[in-house]
Amino acid sequence: MTIFSRSAYFSFAFILISLTWIHAQTKLTDKDVQEIQSKAKGNITELENLMNFVTFNAASTTEIQSVIERSYTASSNNHLFFNRKVVIEDDLTPGFNKDNTKDLETDKYLNTLDVYYEKTSEPSIHLTNVQVSNVKKKDYLYVKVVFDSKFDSKFKKSSVAYTTKQRMAVIRADKIGYSWQTRIIGITFYDPFKPITSTENDVVVINTNPYADEKQPDLSYEKGEIKPAYTTEQRPFNIGVKVGVASSVWVGDVGNNYELGGRLGGVAGIYMRYYGKRYSHIGLGMDMLYVAKGATVTTQTSGIKTDFQLNYVEVPVFVNIFILGKDRFKPYINLGYAPAFLLSASSKRSNASESLDQTDYFQSYDGNVILGLGFDFKASRRNRMTVDMRFDLGTSNILNTKYRFLFVNDNQISQGAFSLSVGYAFGL
Repeated sequence: MTIFSRSAYFSFAFILISLTWIHAQTKLTDKDVQEIQSKAKGNITELENLMNFVTFNAASTTEIQSVIERSYTASSNNHLFFNRKVVIEDDLTPGFNKDNTKDLETDKYLNTLDVYYEKTSEPSIHLTNVQVSNVKKKDYLYVKVVFDSKFDSKFKKSSVAYTTKQRMAVIRADKIGYSWQTRIIGITFYDPFKPITSTENDVVVINTNPYADEKQPDLSYEKGEIKPAYTTEQRPFNIGVKVGVASSVWVGDVGNNYELGGRLGGVAGIYMRYYGKRYSHIGLGMDMLYVAKGATVTTQTSGIKTDFQLNYVEVPVFVNIFILGKDRFKPYINLGYAPAFLLSASSKRSNASESLDQTDYFQSYDGNVILGLGFDFKASRRNRMTVDMRFDLGTSNILNTKYRFLFVNDNQISQGAFSLSVGYAFGL
């Protein structure tokens, strides 16, 4: 064998081995395909969550910029785009379509969304009807994902309303260890004349399931099955603590020799709120509070003042009617009812050094109608603060009618209070 023939032989062998290796690399198992397609669907859900977070009116500029940067940073747990140079055809400007658009790099696209899209308190971007192509290969493995894109809000620089558009994401798949990693490498308007059902560049799939002819369970991601990388919704249920003061008064027909006065006491306890999703202007609440109420009774002839302190556990249940729908700041009106259960009662005269137990002289239950006004603030992404001003209007007689009270003509006293409290709640 001559030198030439040996060289030709080895060259031919190298080419043959290379082609065999390349051909082998384009073969995937059916499990590989299922994993890639499922994760590609998951990428679209992550994209929807990301876009809704960027357009969430309660997210701060710092939070938004951090989330945008993490979306194309390889070391991030929220890595969605292959890199920041990924090109996205502009669908933010109403009226743009596959024949009239412009290319934006990922960071430019997301920052334009942040600045020019009218922000909302609820998710307003919906990516639906997701369809995934077969796995394909050029220089890398990829799938094409078609979906409907619907924007419910508006673009600040245009009066033209958005319409639903079909979009297509190209998603690259790389094997990392024993699992597949999928990242978006481009988003365009979908061209129906280039359908994703085309078999061009499809890889060979090796069937590893002996029961392949039988109906298999759908392993694709569905909305709600994916743990979102970005959350935009206000936490519907909050629980927290509150403290404050209550100024209470007694109302009744007192004798001419007596004068009723107000009393200042403390308020402390826990509170729970449920913020409606469908009806965002309505919320429900329940508190469990310690409240110190009472009044002073002054005998005018002697000038002696008797301080009555009544300690209650109150469990108010009420409806919040939000005057504004903004998530960051929500003034509201309170309407409800507050059952109050007496823990103890005492009195102390101004000329005495010790208090007297008066628990038996008062009813163990008092009912109150609630009417109030408050302010609900967003403290962080999950947590909220409230400032609550509330009138409790007593509906029952607080005196135990087994006993005769000298300062009251008809043995009837009702109790009212004005309270001011501050609370901090944690979103669950």
